Amino acid sequence: MMSSRVRNIKDLKDRHNTINGDHLPSIKKTVSSGGSTAVEINKELWIKEPSDDNVDESTEESSVDSKLAPESLFPWKELEFLVHEGVPKDLRGEVWQAFVGVKTRRVERYYEGLLAEETNTEQSKEHNNSKAAPRKWKKQIEKDIPRTFPGHPALDERGRDSLRRVLVAYARHNPSVGYCQAMNFFAGLLLLLMPEENAFWTLVGILDDYFDGYYTEEMIESQVDQLVFEELIREKFPKLVNHLDYLGVQVAWISGPWFLSIFINMLPWESVLRVWDVLLFEGNRVVLFRTALALMELYGPALVTTKDAGDAITLLQSLAGSTFDSSQLVLTACMGYLAVTEARLLELREKHRPAVLVVVEERSKGGRIWKDSKGLASNGLRVDSEVDSLPDPQEHVVWLKVELCRLMEEKRSATLRAEELETALMEMVQQDNRRQLSAKVEQLEQEVADLRQVLADKKEQEAAMLKVLMRVEQEQKITEEARIGAEQDAAAQRYAVNVLQEKYEKAMASLGQMEQRVVMAESMLEATIQYQSGKAKALSSPRSVSSSVESPRRRIGLFGLGWRDRNKDKDKLSNDDSGTS
Repeated sequence: MMSSRVRNIKDLKDRHNTINGDHLPSIKKTVSSGGSTAVEINKELWIKEPSDDNVDESTEESSVDSKLAPESLFPWKELEFLVHEGVPKDLRGEVWQAFVGVKTRRVERYYEGLLAEETNTEQSKEHNNSKAAPRKWKKQIEKDIPRTFPGHPALDERGRDSLRRVLVAYARHNPSVGYCQAMNFFAGLLLLLMPEENAFWTLVGILDDYFDGYYTEEMIESQVDQLVFEELIREKFPKLVNHLDYLGVQVAWISGPWFLSIFINMLPWESVLRVWDVLLFEGNRVVLFRTALALMELYGPALVTTKDAGDAITLLQSLAGSTFDSSQLVLTACMGYLAVTEARLLELREKHRPAVLVVVEERSKGGRIWKDSKGLASNGLRVDSEVDSLPDPQEHVVWLKVELCRLMEEKRSATLRAEELETALMEMVQQDNRRQLSAKVEQLEQEVADLRQVLADKKEQEAAMLKVLMRVEQEQKITEEARIGAEQDAAAQRYAVNVLQEKYEKAMASLGQMEQRVVMAESMLEATIQYQSGKAKALSSPRSVSSSVESPRRRIGLFGLGWRDRNKDKDKLSNDDSGTS
């Protein structure tokens, strides 16, 4: 369980005494140098650590654990269930520290001492041989820092400084491991979740306990785990492995990058965090095997359809990178492969470790291994040498697999190096164009300022135009109202003129009728006068008749013709008045 990685406080205090030395001793060295018995050590541990020596020890420990009170086991089962469901992201940093046992591991001022030692080394001009290795690691660290989660806001300039300090401190803490590619991603992930010093102690727990021997120069434990996983996958998925063998794909080509990177940059971010939750809780590498087997189960049917090695590896990388359902992955890994236990893995490791050690020993002695035209592995002896002098073929097969893993790792390193060179080239181009970019930025800023000024002027002009438009609208309204009033007055005047015209026409018509009547009256009067005058002529003499006739004509003229003349004068006056109006 999680506390199986927590070491006793006495060992940590003993480590504190070695601050001025090169690094803290490893857990195994501390136990062996202390001279204490296994019983004494188990008493100091919170929960006994499983032993790698033999399976019997683990059986004895399990029997002792079975004697614990039932109520002490129930919370662990509940906690295990909760961890499989996923640790809340707000609590993940603190929970991981508790799983690894950061508080128990922490030694006061040890981390500051490592950093101070690094500062003193940088300031000194002459370094002895013991300081040459840290300089080599630091150079590699400087190359890998820009590639660690590029673009993440937390890994800005300050974040990169923290990442640099954590990696350099660990390289000084454990020179047997120093620095290896992929550690930058481990430290970067931890710095995203916890403070700098806590990230250092968590990294110490992971690399020194969980992956002890994994990142050394020989990478013995990593090679052993590749052989163990190959045996497991041949046992679980024989059809898939036969197809991979037919394509010429080694299982280590697939599982090697997964295990060495602990699935970082191989799976989606959420899936990586869920796998790390279970990994840190269980305190061993079992979840690596289970997760790898779960991925093979999920994507094995697709791999069987591939036609060559390149397509198979590319397809698996693409499918693994799209495993966004982290719950399904963890459930398949933890519940579908319960038979893959730590005891089972210890047994398989003990089985394959001797072959790996033999190959590493032969390689360290400088023995040369080569392949003949038939692909058979042999050493640098002549063809006609005795058969007994040849090494065991099985050992050579194992060595070839290990060498293949190493070549794959070198290929991965070369790819990373190419990416690094590309990043460096881009940085050089950016540095060369920095002045031009600065001038361009200043020019753009000036243009933006001018545009803002023009925009402000335009806004002022628009405001003035709006005021003018409002005034014009008001004047138009007034003018329109005046026009409407004038039209109404003109209409009223036209109406009055029409009324007067009608009255005038009626008056003229009445006057015409009156004139006709006057004419008729005058004609009747003249006729009457003529009649009377003729009658009078017949009755009287000529003189009396003439005198009598003249007097009536004058009367008639005074009565008829004078009245008619007056009416004509009135008509002329009325016509003159209407013309002048």
